[in-house]
Amino acid sequence: MKRCSLIGLTLIVYGTLYCNGAKTAEEHMHEMDFDELVQHFEGKERDEYQRPDALLGYLEDLLKARASVGAPSLSNGWNGITVADLGAGTGYFSVRLARRGASVIALDIDPRFLDYIKNREEYAALSDRLELRKVEPSSIGLKKQEVDVIFSVNVYHHIQNRMDYFKAAKTSIKPGGLLIIIDFKKESKIGPPERMKIAKQDVVSELSKAGYQVDVEDQFLPEQNIYLAIPQ
Repeated sequence: MKRCSLIGLTLIVYGTLYCNGAKTAEEHMHEMDFDELVQHFEGKERDEYQRPDALLGYLEDLLKARASVGAPSLSNGWNGITVADLGAGTGYFSVRLARRGASVIALDIDPRFLDYIKNREEYAALSDRLELRKVEPSSIGLKKQEVDVIFSVNVYHHIQNRMDYFKAAKTSIKPGGLLIIIDFKKESKIGPPERMKIAKQDVVSELSKAGYQVDVEDQFLPEQNIYLAIPQ
């Protein structure tokens, strides 16, 4: 099996990093105009299936619940914690998290997306708690115990060597913190082709082997699973 290069952590429409005679993610990306990508990430269609504000509210309640079992830093939900938005793209979630009071590190390998965030209308008002950081495909680019939460949406299936990647990423999470992964259900009709999506049990297996205790919520979002992974 030929392994393809990782070209974008944020790209919903580009498959996984394997190719078998099919068009690669890199080839697909170069066929698309950057403005088209922005429209794809920021469009109303995404709002409909992603339910961003409802999702962040739901997750905030889960963070507060974590505080009651030994993670006091999460007692105020997103407010006051440090969140790494892994594969931030256009800042779709980075901006919303910063509005909720989180200090956000927007991580992406593509500088065009970081420039896009910097030029967003909201950036000036949020820049004191919204850091933009270019990272490499093979590393999350965070310091030891730098964040309370690693948050990543529609990115998991793009990452090579996922077990090693997230095993290494554990060191960047503060005690009591967690990894939140949101990715497409195998049966979802949107996102990448089915062959590129990763089955729920495989995500759980990979994260478990990387050293996390994993809970899955598969009902809240119609097209995606939510994985709550606690470092062990």
